[in-house]
Amino acid sequence: MAKKMTYSAILLLVLITVALVFFYRTIHGEEWARREAAANSVTEHTYGATVDRVESFVGEKPYMIVFGKDSAGKEAIFWVDGTNVHMEYASAGIAESDVRQKVLELNGDNEIVRVLPGVLNGTYVWEVFYKRTEDDGTRHYYGYYRFDNGAEIDTWRLSKRK
Repeated sequence: MAKKMTYSAILLLVLITVALVFFYRTIHGEEWARREAAANSVTEHTYGATVDRVESFVGEKPYMIVFGKDSAGKEAIFWVDGTNVHMEYASAGIAESDVRQKVLELNGDNEIVRVLPGVLNGTYVWEVFYKRTEDDGTRHYYGYYRFDNGAEIDTWRLSKRK
């Protein structure tokens, strides 16, 4: 009887694991398909030869941000909006590390959560999502800096969380 209960418990755990994996794949399948389509657009319709990573940016409209290299190995960033692809060499703009430094120079207590290229009002930008703990709570910010020269465009302050 103990063996039967052990086997039943093992079978139940296996079934639960399979169901959870299936559920996870179902939830993320659409996002993975969009990322794959963006990577294919870059390699098929631009100078992009390799794709290092793909990130999702949601602003005025959604973009897939593709980081990769051209056939000569030069680093590039691609903003993919459906079938439209805009490419900039990484060297044509300010580096991510420089944008991070700008935010930290604003206030040494800023804690950067994420830095990602994006689009704001038709301008290619670096979006910096960061937070700062203050006396009465934590405030989150979105800072936008021009991709080409790093000039600050705007900063959005979100409400504080206590």
